[in-house]
Amino acid sequence: MKKKEIKVLCVGSMGKDIFFPVDTGTVIETVSNSHVEKQFCFGYGSKVHVDDRFVALGGCACNVSIGLSRLGIDARALGNIGDDADGQWIVDVLKKEEVDISAIRKIIKSKTDISVILIDASTGERTIFVNRDVGEKLVFTEKDLKKVDWCFIGSLYGDSVGDNMHVLHDAIMQGKIKLAYNPGAYNIAQDENIVLDLIHHANVVFTNKSEACDIISYFDLDLEEADFADEKMLIETLLLHMKSDDSIAVVTDGRRGAWAGDKRGIYHVSTIEKKVHDATGAGDAFASGFLGALFREDTIDKCIQCGSANGDAVVDYYGAQEGLLTYGTMKDKLHLFDVRKIK
Repeated sequence: MKKKEIKVLCVGSMGKDIFFPVDTGTVIETVSNSHVEKQFCFGYGSKVHVDDRFVALGGCACNVSIGLSRLGIDARALGNIGDDADGQWIVDVLKKEEVDISAIRKIIKSKTDISVILIDASTGERTIFVNRDVGEKLVFTEKDLKKVDWCFIGSLYGDSVGDNMHVLHDAIMQGKIKLAYNPGAYNIAQDENIVLDLIHHANVVFTNKSEACDIISYFDLDLEEADFADEKMLIETLLLHMKSDDSIAVVTDGRRGAWAGDKRGIYHVSTIEKKVHDATGAGDAFASGFLGALFREDTIDKCIQCGSANGDAVVDYYGAQEGLLTYGTMKDKLHLFDVRKIK
């Protein structure tokens, strides 16, 4: 497929993911900030047998750039790798997927980031153990943002997060790029002021429901009156704090589906009831599917369907790339995802 002329820079983590599907463990529910959180627990000091394991490339910079590339979008990945076999493997996979690797940095005498991911075999939900070495050292400059139309950015880590965010802020303020932003829980907890500033200037914001609740708790609103269970309220509050005329806010909530809104309306899309093998890459797959449709100038209801179709496709596999769709296969699946306007 011929690449569309739009150029997207995907910034964030990249590494190697090792998956352990397990059918033991206890799920415990707790309540935090008016929403329920689940804990995946094992006996202290116990040994847990795992029948099989899987290895895949991971990290939002890799996942989203590959997702966009499969949809015919010209994507460049920006992240750090170590000077080891795992780092070279990441580069080889990205090249095979036709992702621009020119912005990837190899950090000498460092190890490529690795994650060990426990998958609850009954639900596909995951608990991730992350070892970051090079990912903590990611630094980008104004030069990296040249000759790109959009920048997708996920969570950033390490001592340079503030500097990186300010470089991005300056480029946005100068009108050089548009921003699609997925602020992770780590950055929200680390420095909410930077996160809120980027949300204010972003063109598209992706969050899961838990992240959306955390973000709006920092806004100047009556928290006692705020209904954190109301996704329409979450979308409206995010949009209220985004300054662009074409701002889009997206909130996902696993099996309950996703919500997306702009100044013209808010939509909800349902999911398909199915067995989930691994939900690790679903959020990134949703983002790349949504953005791929947006870059083709599809309507927001079509974008949210495309995001859901792409997210649904990857949960059939372990890892975040194997099930990613092309635009042709995605279009064939859209009728499976019911979308309705709720405002």
